[in-house]
Amino acid sequence: MLRSIVGFGATMELSLHEPRKVPLDLLEFDRENPRFAPTHDMDKSSDVEVILALVRVADLGELLQSIATSGYVDIEPLIVQQEAQEDEKLIVLEGNRRLAALRLLTDSELAREVGVELPAISPGVQDSFRQVTAYRVGDREEARDFIGFKHINGPHRWDSLAKARFAARWYEHERSQGITLRDIARRMGDRHDTIQRMVAGLYVLQQAERTRLFHFDDVYPGRSFAFSHLYTALTRPGYREFLGLPDDWRRIDPEPDPVSEPFLPHLRQVLLWLYGSKQDSIRPVVVSQNPNVRELGEVLANPKARAIMAAQQDLRAAYAEVDTPGLQFERSLVEAHRHLEKALSKVDAFASGDETLIQLAREVSSKALILLTVMQSKTKEGFSPAT
Repeated sequence: MLRSIVGFGATMELSLHEPRKVPLDLLEFDRENPRFAPTHDMDKSSDVEVILALVRVADLGELLQSIATSGYVDIEPLIVQQEAQEDEKLIVLEGNRRLAALRLLTDSELAREVGVELPAISPGVQDSFRQVTAYRVGDREEARDFIGFKHINGPHRWDSLAKARFAARWYEHERSQGITLRDIARRMGDRHDTIQRMVAGLYVLQQAERTRLFHFDDVYPGRSFAFSHLYTALTRPGYREFLGLPDDWRRIDPEPDPVSEPFLPHLRQVLLWLYGSKQDSIRPVVVSQNPNVRELGEVLANPKARAIMAAQQDLRAAYAEVDTPGLQFERSLVEAHRHLEKALSKVDAFASGDETLIQLAREVSSKALILLTVMQSKTKEGFSPAT
């Protein structure tokens, strides 16, 4: 099927599944791009708002500099779709970041409007992208496998929230045909159930947005929104129990609005602990995913520690109730074993004759034997150091 394209006074035909050069001014941004944060209705957004969103999430600076210096390398076609038969415009399903950069480089007024300082453009560079190669597909579904693999596990990865949105839309569109999230994950190159966890976390986040428990603009100042905090937290039983989610929730294909109404105040509290609130001047208690997300999960699983957390909003004080000497010993032993394994894997690099390191190894061996002796004395059935 061919369609006529008119650009710069010339008529050309763009058929399905055939890469062809098209004028830049016929390309439109995809306002359903998973990178866009749902802070407002992107369908009604101007190009300025779309480019501003891409400036925030897609780091255009390096791409702008590269194109301005060396020209547009037109190797990988933009994947496009015709929205309506009578519409000349082509929606760019894949390549919105490149399109934004090219638009800015051809329109200095637009660059000023979005607050982007353009690099110096080498002579003749603009000629390299007056027309760019596009590959037309029939619909979004046709492009999903390619786009999904490229941005999930391929060379140009999206952030975790964009990945979750992309997978969720795919799942919602095809689940009636029997497709599961595991099927989608396999087609996107994910073999570790990451997509499953991301979409489950996305549904919780979307529920919080719909019920006005959370808004992206309300994240505490100076902190970026780390979606991984939330979907990682939901893999831990302490969080799931606190939110009233069943034990098997993370092992089944998720549904929207998973948190029942009585637990919505708990969801609001979890999001405050993870992300804080600019409006209410509340700092998040989770500073880093490791170890704070784990620590908060252990606090939520312990009634007394949970009560301390609710009363004091102090993760360190609450975690002190959970972090018993026994757990500290266990962590220390596991950590010591990990470091010894790493040292053993590098022992070939040891320079013979270094008596300081040899003495240190003797001390490690001696302390390990003392530790083993004490542990054996506390057990009913000991075992020989030789084993």
